[in-house]
Amino acid sequence: MYNLTTDEAVFTVIDLETTGFVPERDFIIEIAGIKFQAGLEIGRFHQLVRPDGDFIPPHITRLTGITNAMVIDQPRISEVISQFLSFIQDSVLVAHNVRFDLSFLNYNAQLYTGRRIKNPSICTDNLARRILPDIDSKSLEKVAYHLNVPYRQKHRAFPDAEATKMVFEKMLQFLEDYNVNRVIDIIKLSEGKRINYREKRKKYV
Repeated sequence: MYNLTTDEAVFTVIDLETTGFVPERDFIIEIAGIKFQAGLEIGRFHQLVRPDGDFIPPHITRLTGITNAMVIDQPRISEVISQFLSFIQDSVLVAHNVRFDLSFLNYNAQLYTGRRIKNPSICTDNLARRILPDIDSKSLEKVAYHLNVPYRQKHRAFPDAEATKMVFEKMLQFLEDYNVNRVIDIIKLSEGKRINYREKRKKYV
């Protein structure tokens, strides 16, 4: 997977909504993924999740618009996590602040399936810090605006995943112009490691 080009690799852009920031005490309430290869979408996953705590705090409802009534009849994460792991399979995971999403996914995957996610991952937040240094804020909203990507609904898993996918595709176009088109090099770049840019082939607009 690591040595595949960006046209050969299968990517899954993921996003979660949760009741807080700590996987051990907070809960996933929405999970989404968009799988694509060579610019073509090949799969979607979206599921509201009833939190194990049975209660979404009011400030989370205000932020996301997800109410307790919306999740009362939805499956628990224990029922959803195996389906999501099957969906991502051997794809390269992409998210804006991927460490956050993986912390919740790994905690629940370990808890309910006994295994952790081993997929390669790319963080568009980190990539923005490397290739878009002139943007003051690297929030998904600001990066999407800078790249002329429509962002229709903030703090909902599927719209966030859609915006992240379009942002990532713009980033791939930018990097392709510098002949950076292998998964391993993009991962290294997102992790702050040095890579050898080749001569830029054409002007990026």
